[in-house]
Formats: sequence, C-alpha cells, structure tokens
Amino acid sequence: MSAAKQTITDSEYEIMKILWSSDKKMTVADVFRELRGNDWTASTISTFLQRLLKKGVVGCEKKGKTNLYYPLLKQSEYDMSETENFLSKIYNGSVKNFIAALYTNKKLSKDDIDDLRNMFELEDGDA
Repeated sequence: MSAAKQTITDSEYEIMKILWSSDKKMTVADVFRELRGNDWTASTISTFLQRLLKKGVVGCEKKGKTNLYYPLLKQSEYDMSETENFLSKIYNGSVKNFIAALYTNKKLSKDDIDDLRNMFELEDGDA
C-alpha cells in the first residue's frame, strides 16, 4: 500500500500539518510548541508520531538521545489521495457530479463559477 493510501486520523493530520509547514526536522518538543491551544501532552504527540512512523508517512533521525521527525509523505500526495477517495466515495468518482452538487446547493458564488470557467478556458487553450 502506498504511503498516500495510508489512513491518517484527524489527530495525526494535525501533526502532519506541522511537519509539512516546517523547513526543518522536528522534535516532539518542537511539535508541542506549534500545537498552540491544544491540550495534548508531549507523550500524546510522541504516540501520534510513532503511529505515523509505523504507517511510513513520517521518518525519524536519531541525534544523540533526540528523535527528529520529518514527513516522508508530501502534502500534495496526501491531499490528492484524500480528494480522490472523497470523490469516489460520495460522487462515484465524478468531478462533474461534485461540481453539480455544489452548484445545485448554491455553494458556488458567481466569482467561483467565473474562476472555474477561466480555469477550463485556460486548459482548452493549452491543448
């Protein structure tokens, strides 16, 4: 199973967002500092990091007694995988059905529609 197909829980996703946003490898303490407003302990964060390590989406480098964590899974890969899963599960894999549902339920503004139209016109021009 590819790393992008691994199931990442909502809590693990919070940790991944922090790792993705960092330009350096992070310790548990680093992640703890970034999780402002969260009531998790360092032990809880360590547990989540160990789970992510077992799933193969996070790597760990030892520096003395310190573990430095970093993402192995790119955020773009995860986002695409989640998007495809969502479309498959809810809209039978159809982007058209998804957009139609947003349009029908008035979730698309005129600006959204104009932006989509412009995107598709640019794509047609590339062909």
